[in-house]
Amino acid sequence: MGPRTELLLYQLAWTLDRMMQPTWRNLESSFESWAYGNGLLRQIQRLEAKAYIETRRDEKSGLRVIRLTDKGLAAGRMDYDPEERWQRPWDGMWRMVLFDLPEEDRALRGKLRGKLFAAGFGCLQRSAWISPHPVVDLAAQMRSLTINAASLVLLQSTPCGGESASDIVCAAWDFGQIDQAWKNLAEHLDFAPQVSKALEKASFAGWVGQERELLQRCFRLDPCLPRELHPAGYQGVKIWQKRRRVLNNLTKALA
Repeated sequence: MGPRTELLLYQLAWTLDRMMQPTWRNLESSFESWAYGNGLLRQIQRLEAKAYIETRRDEKSGLRVIRLTDKGLAAGRMDYDPEERWQRPWDGMWRMVLFDLPEEDRALRGKLRGKLFAAGFGCLQRSAWISPHPVVDLAAQMRSLTINAASLVLLQSTPCGGESASDIVCAAWDFGQIDQAWKNLAEHLDFAPQVSKALEKASFAGWVGQERELLQRCFRLDPCLPRELHPAGYQGVKIWQKRRRVLNNLTKALA
């Protein structure tokens, strides 16, 4: 799926997704009408061919209507729900990955660090990564790398040297950078477009595209730790709730 089509699916996901249920919406009355007029017909057709969306004619109005399928809803959302992570009770256990790969395995080392970073692990040291989240999926992925225990080990443990959870969190993640990413998103939300008959296609599409990029950066940096591990002044929860309010208002205005 190309980036333009992926963005369209993301836009459709939050303009069509009412109460998290795939419902039929009018293609000719809101966002979707100018999506067609903005050269996106081919992408719409591709999404329909791949069962991300469904379209039909409304029997009463005769207008074409569209809805996201369950597959489309899943693809249009982000990789995970941060609220589920924030609200997850922490069992007090840290999951640690320790590895020592030789220089000739530089590509494998980079691949492993990429998987750990994508899974929300924080780096305590160059080869010591940590997370409070369950790691069943990651453990399965790591087994596919065929690294022996002398080079890599996955542990579940608790600190025994007097280290506090807050000390570990601050050492493993850069929350100055994380909070700045959330603040950048909040500033962008303050300039949400005003929906009217004079709404410009390009400005609206550009705003949504930038919102998506800013949110993805938040998720790339932020492990979305359980609430009890949030450092003082953490911005993620508050700004996520602000985003929901802004997008809900936009969705209602576009209806």
